[in-house]
Amino acid sequence: MQKTWFLMIIGIGLGACVQSREPSADLPDSKRLFAENCVACHGRKGQGDGKMAQHLFMPPPDLTALSANNGGVFPRNYVVSTMDGFARGEHFSGAMPEFGDKLKGRMVIMQTGEGVGTPTPAPLVALADYLESIQIK
Repeated sequence: MQKTWFLMIIGIGLGACVQSREPSADLPDSKRLFAENCVACHGRKGQGDGKMAQHLFMPPPDLTALSANNGGVFPRNYVVSTMDGFARGEHFSGAMPEFGDKLKGRMVIMQTGEGVGTPTPAPLVALADYLESIQIK
């Protein structure tokens, strides 16, 4: 029990020392990750019109409208949790793969709000960065 508390305190201390992560060249190539993992269903532009979309029993969402559908704010935590497989509600068709195991990699600190950062695989953060970059204005 003492070891657990000690490790938690160390983790919190290290997290407080980390600067906010800015998009960086050391992240995996986000456009390539999107092409390899998302285009088949979501389409080249992320609008839900990929070649596999017509074969799914539920159409994939338009990924360019995530911010528009969230009051103009990109829902980064939700997006990363969805790709990872952590956030799966009733509205998921089951066609959306869980990429948590496939997109493992070097951990980076992702700001999750209110100054809280969480270690997150760099490929998931890179994909979220890409999705944020294609949002309709």
